Amino acid sequence: MSAERLEAVKVVLEGPVASFRYPHFLIGRQPTYPMPPPSTIYGLISAALGHFPDPQALRFAYRFECARQRVDDVETIWFVQPNTATRGEAAKKNLEAQSNILPREWLVHPRLTLYVTSDELEALYQAFRSPSYTLTLGRSQELVSVRRVERVVLHPVRKGWLEPGLFPVSFRAWAPRAPAIFMPRFIVPRSRHHVDWDWFLALDAPVYLTGEAPEPCWAESPEVADPHLLYLHFFQRQEE
Repeated sequence: MSAERLEAVKVVLEGPVASFRYPHFLIGRQPTYPMPPPSTIYGLISAALGHFPDPQALRFAYRFECARQRVDDVETIWFVQPNTATRGEAAKKNLEAQSNILPREWLVHPRLTLYVTSDELEALYQAFRSPSYTLTLGRSQELVSVRRVERVVLHPVRKGWLEPGLFPVSFRAWAPRAPAIFMPRFIVPRSRHHVDWDWFLALDAPVYLTGEAPEPCWAESPEVADPHLLYLHFFQRQEE
């Protein structure tokens, strides 16, 4: 692919709610990331394809918005353990379960506009048109629907608008109010204790760049005076 153009698959997904859990929060109030970590995006792509693709062959960018952020609610959870009783009526069940109430943060009506580049674009395009597995955004019960899938051509740009989404911390000077968040970039599918963590800026409001972006960006319509800029992330750190 030429450095002057880059083909990508564009997917628009929507759902009623989403909650991107912090991996190490097991008890107590469950906060949510303000937008999906890269590892969640990799899981979404894998569900569409039906297998774990080579993360080195993929890059992604996204715009993310929701109707309301950080809404508190409660949900019922169950603590389950084996039943060790051996006599009487108690021995007739193999599990003991106890319920509890857990406060959780939610994002309401999330909308994700995802751009993915790949060595096999047609397979990716067909996968999102007819996913192999149910698509979720966040936890397994947070279903999303695919509103649109198309193939687009991206062009390199350095000036324009940064839309709400995920950016590297090198954009800090251009988005000083965006919080820096430590997120899982990639989780090894068959060895889930191996996690690649990294810092990202979670931009929740548009920012206009008065100068050039600190790193290469892309846009669908470069001829527009102020295009919407996309920064393409890697799932795994690149060797210097």
